[in-house]
Amino acid sequence: MPPIIVTDYTWRQTAEEIIISVPIRGSPKDVNVFAIDNYVKMSYPPFILELFLWKSIIEEESQCTLSESQAVLILKKSEIDTDWPSLIENNLSKEQKREYRNQALEHARLSAEKRQNEKKTKYRELDRQAVKEQIKLESKVHNKIQEVRDSHRREAMDEFENWRKNAEKPILCNEKAVLQENRKSYKAPLKWFKSESDDPRSTESQSPKAIETVDNETEEETAPAAEEIKSFGASLGSPSTERSPSPLVQSVMQSSILDTSYREREADTKRGKEIIDKLLTGNYRISNKKNIFDKTDVSIPAPRQSGRITVTFSERVFPTPARESYHLQEKEWLEKQAEARRKFGFASEDLRPEEQNPQWLKDKGDEFFKVGNYLAAISAYTHGIKLSDKMATRCHARFGAALCKLSAPQHGIPELEAALKLSPDNDTIKRDLEVARKFFELAN
Repeated sequence: MPPIIVTDYTWRQTAEEIIISVPIRGSPKDVNVFAIDNYVKMSYPPFILELFLWKSIIEEESQCTLSESQAVLILKKSEIDTDWPSLIENNLSKEQKREYRNQALEHARLSAEKRQNEKKTKYRELDRQAVKEQIKLESKVHNKIQEVRDSHRREAMDEFENWRKNAEKPILCNEKAVLQENRKSYKAPLKWFKSESDDPRSTESQSPKAIETVDNETEEETAPAAEEIKSFGASLGSPSTERSPSPLVQSVMQSSILDTSYREREADTKRGKEIIDKLLTGNYRISNKKNIFDKTDVSIPAPRQSGRITVTFSERVFPTPARESYHLQEKEWLEKQAEARRKFGFASEDLRPEEQNPQWLKDKGDEFFKVGNYLAAISAYTHGIKLSDKMATRCHARFGAALCKLSAPQHGIPELEAALKLSPDNDTIKRDLEVARKFFELAN
């Protein structure tokens, strides 16, 4: 339908504005107004108004008021206090109008790009300002937290410094030390002769004769001391007396103790030499100890004898012999069937071991049935019936429902009847069977 050009508009002017009144016919939903430079266009299908103005206008300061019966355009003059002799330029050719129109469109495109860039620049500036304000806020919070930490740190350091100053003070600063005599001072025992540690060669060089002379001398010296010990026996025997023995008695006791220790050392030295000689000659063996390489009386069992298990398999016989003439056709048919099963969602040879579960297949078929993938549901129910008869009632019912959904009642209704035979008391299967029969009887 060609556009209808509006010509019954009115206009008037003031020192700064041009006012154009355009009547609106009908009840248009959308009225498009476009005004820039010296070009004005208003359209509401099938009506259109196109004006090539005498002078240019300012687009940003112009206004448009729409009502049910008319549209009022208030255009701001670019040259104020200038009277227009006419609203539009007369005697314009088609090429001039096309040129003005293209110029207006180009100017509008540039203005839109400029406004878009200004808007982007403004948004970037606002984002930058927002980021700066956020950084300032975070810095203020961080500084506040740092001040609190520093104050707590200073308080802790002050408390530690005060504790350290108090701890460094001496506890007994006003007390004076008094030197006391040690009543239990060490007194070295009397040595009648040099020990082995002082002169190890002397014990080796001494002969048995010298040792015997020393023993005789000690016996002669201790003989008069024994009589003195007996004379003091009565006084030493009473527990109430506190008299200490005489120096002669102490020296005799010490000499007897040293003689006994000397003899014990000699016996230990002799015993150690004998052990070392036996170890060097290889004759020394610890009693009641067995060598790890000695043979024991425990018998080790012999290794087990190897055995053999025989396994036999029954022969698998196909019901019908294979035909070589139809081998390629049968192979092609099997490949097509496998591909079809894969498209529907199930192929028994592709299933994992955990997916060879009748309950899992029934649940998977229910999911396919709910989303409307009836072919995949039929494949799942069929494979579930093959694997186990426990889920046969539910699988047959769902199988028949899926076939009815695929507009195959001649196959679906028998499946529902088979499910009803397996479970005669199931009201749900009875209701589904009656609904399916009624629906397809009405449809036929």
